[in-house]
Amino acid sequence: MLYPDSEIHLNAQAHARVSALCHVPQHVLEQALPAWTKEEPSGKYGTGPVGRLTRGEEAVAAWGPACPACTAARTGRDVPARRYLAPEERVCARHRYWLLHLPATSGLPVALGRCPEVIAAQRRHVRLLRRSPTAAQAFEVARAVTGSWWEQPWPDEERLWPARANATRPADADPGWWKVAARDLITYPEAVALAQLLACCPPLQQHTVAESGGHLPYRLGELPQSLTAIADRLGRPWLAHHLAALTHGPLFAWAHSLVRTRAAPTPAAQNTLWRVHSAHRPRPLSDLLAPPESRTDSGQPEPRPVKRLRGHSLQAERAFDRSLAYACAYHQQYGHLAIPKEDAWGDYPLGTWLANLRTRHTRMPAHQAAALHALYPWWNAPWSTLWQRTWHQARDHADTHGPLRPARGFPATSYSLGEWLHLQCTRYPALHPEQQRLLAQIGIDARAAAAARPRRRSSAERFQAGLAHARSYAAQHDGLASVTSATVHEGFRLGQWLANQRNHRRSYRRPLPADRAQALADIDPWWNPPWHLTWQRRYYRARDAAAGRILQAENGFNDLDDRGAADWLWRQCALYDELHAEQQRLLTDLGITAEVARTAQDHARTASHTSAVNQGSEDTARRAGSLADPAAVTGRRHAQRAAELKRPRDPRSRLGHRPDLRPGFETALAHARAWHAEHGHLAAPRDTRHDGYALGMWLFSQRNRAKQRARAGLPPSPHLSELAAIDTWWNPPWDLHWQRNYYRARDHIEAGAPFDAAARVPAPSTVLGSWITRACLQYDQLHQDQQRLLNTIGVTAQTAGQWPPSPRPRPHAEALTHARTWAAGHGHLCPPIKTIHDGFPLGEWLNRQRELAKNRSSPSPTQQTLTTIDPWWNPPWPILWQRSYHHAHTHPRDPATRHWLHNQQRGWLLLHPHQQHLLTTTGLIAG
Repeated sequence: MLYPDSEIHLNAQAHARVSALCHVPQHVLEQALPAWTKEEPSGKYGTGPVGRLTRGEEAVAAWGPACPACTAARTGRDVPARRYLAPEERVCARHRYWLLHLPATSGLPVALGRCPEVIAAQRRHVRLLRRSPTAAQAFEVARAVTGSWWEQPWPDEERLWPARANATRPADADPGWWKVAARDLITYPEAVALAQLLACCPPLQQHTVAESGGHLPYRLGELPQSLTAIADRLGRPWLAHHLAALTHGPLFAWAHSLVRTRAAPTPAAQNTLWRVHSAHRPRPLSDLLAPPESRTDSGQPEPRPVKRLRGHSLQAERAFDRSLAYACAYHQQYGHLAIPKEDAWGDYPLGTWLANLRTRHTRMPAHQAAALHALYPWWNAPWSTLWQRTWHQARDHADTHGPLRPARGFPATSYSLGEWLHLQCTRYPALHPEQQRLLAQIGIDARAAAAARPRRRSSAERFQAGLAHARSYAAQHDGLASVTSATVHEGFRLGQWLANQRNHRRSYRRPLPADRAQALADIDPWWNPPWHLTWQRRYYRARDAAAGRILQAENGFNDLDDRGAADWLWRQCALYDELHAEQQRLLTDLGITAEVARTAQDHARTASHTSAVNQGSEDTARRAGSLADPAAVTGRRHAQRAAELKRPRDPRSRLGHRPDLRPGFETALAHARAWHAEHGHLAAPRDTRHDGYALGMWLFSQRNRAKQRARAGLPPSPHLSELAAIDTWWNPPWDLHWQRNYYRARDHIEAGAPFDAAARVPAPSTVLGSWITRACLQYDQLHQDQQRLLNTIGVTAQTAGQWPPSPRPRPHAEALTHARTWAAGHGHLCPPIKTIHDGFPLGEWLNRQRELAKNRSSPSPTQQTLTTIDPWWNPPWPILWQRSYHHAHTHPRDPATRHWLHNQQRGWLLLHPHQQHLLTTTGLIAG
């Protein structure tokens, strides 16, 4: 049917017919008629001119009635007409009419004689469009803002809109109907004023960005100057108070987009500033005004069908209501909606649903945002859900145990919670204003944050707890040598704790206090021997095997039941002269003295000679047999090797330098002396060449050999003392890069250059000044010999004490928090490399820490913390094996797990001992 608000779409043949009838070219009609370019396909209508009628504000361009006076002046007749009208063309300033569009009618011209502000607003609107390229988009934003205010109940302070509605309402119009129909007329002056402010007021945008402080806003109350400017421009001083509580709507979306586009000024982000989402656009009047009442033939009114509003999906609304029910159940149990993205509530992915809503919370329909806000106001907070969950944990702790007491280091809290609270105190000025308000609710304001102390566990308390476990373990196993890094005793990681105590003495950090070392020595004198722990463990095994027996070296200790212990004792006899004096004393307790060891060595030589003679006889017999049977395999070469007498080992051959390599060593030593004479040290980089000789690589290999002997518990080679005679610190126990920087500082001072560590000379921005800064800040953690070297260049403990500690928090504190949360939920720290935890790339960060650990001689504090969380976060075998192990542990019945375990059994002997330990202790493979 043809309605007054219908639009017609024509095909190509109809376009040509209309153009011929009215004698107007098609390009002129295309400029005048917006629907001219929308051709109607004629396939289902056949050939020839075709037109199709459409209705609705989505299909028909904005239109309205023409001004009656203008129509009469142009046509000479008093007849209604319709025009396509842009927003600035709704007012006829000459005859003072508002050209009102009404669905299913020809429109209604409204006299504006009593509303001169509407005519003045139209003139400002036209000037704004000429002056600003974004004026049209800004007006759409302003129209959406004023439309959202119009839909809400008007406050008592509002006086202008009711007066304007009464001044323009026709005499026979219902007030309620007129309030809906005249929406654009009533709000037009405010929409133009707001568009001018948004598009042509750079100070407003600057104030908005500055007041946000780099944070995305949570509510408009965080932007008081911007709200005051809007209220003053609209002539409503009370409006700022009403807008302060808004957390949703078109104005909030515009401010949110403004802050975000300033943080990331990309073209895509700039386009979102003036984009009005469908959820914020004013509702079409056809959805708000009731259709005309129709009657049946009997005169009774027909029932009106239920009309679905545009933009509303019944399926989407039902899905939202279902998800909201799950959210209500979760909130009822936990008191918040800060659920992780990967978590579910029952069988429903509630975390994913909420995460998706948070990403588009500015584009949500108003009733959905209001429902979630009424359930939990912080469901879309502009900070992480992990922060919000931890805040709830702190609030519950404060409700249960009383105030938090930041000045005392949060003594009643757990260690992780106390560390998090102290981290918030250190970052307090940079936190979001709403985060500061939440912290104030649990007793942490600006003054309390400034006086906060870190939450530290007592070192003495931790040591006493570890000592108690060590004492209990030693009572059960008769010593501490069998403790490995993976040993867990009654839930306590005894192996890791004992390894930390041993590393205190072997690393370049502060040594273990004497009282603690003595306490461990009272439990086991050989808890940290100067040789390798493997030797000590095998010694205890041999001692247990030899208990109650008299060892007989003549028969190779064959009387022992433990064959492994017998072989080990035989090797100790062969290497007796190379052992440490304390090792020899321990062997003496077993009955192996120097005389017994020499007897065993002589017996080995005699046995070797006898074996050779017997082998010669067997070879003669085998040769005779081969003559009789040419096909027999004689194994002559094997027999000859077995018949050869083994050259007796020189007991001191491993302590000296091989004579055949001595000339090459003297050549390298000569280059080292020349380098030292020129530079004053031997801390040469690895790629150093001296007169064509690779001196740096040679020194690097000598340091590696020295470290290998030290790790094996062997004494240093005598020939290396010649290098120590050239430079005492040619192989320091700390990083060689530190030593080279020390020599640079020494040369800097000897050259007479300005140097004053206390006065920051050289400046910390330089390379040398940066090294001096780190040395002063870490002075108490350095090796004693490093401190002595620093004293020679004027850096003393008093000088280092004048450097204040760095106020910055630990750079990896947030990452460690994510790591603890992941380990608490999954039991390990081996996530895939693409793992994202609460927006943090945990997988990539852990992989980077593993790469850094490979290049360090000792673990960093961050890596030590990761080891505390999961001892196998960086295993010596491939990380893929560790992930497969954890998958097998959690999914033992998976077919892939059974296949993987079968492969581990087949290659059992190729596995690392700790891999075997993990597989057997968890019960995946029988021991």
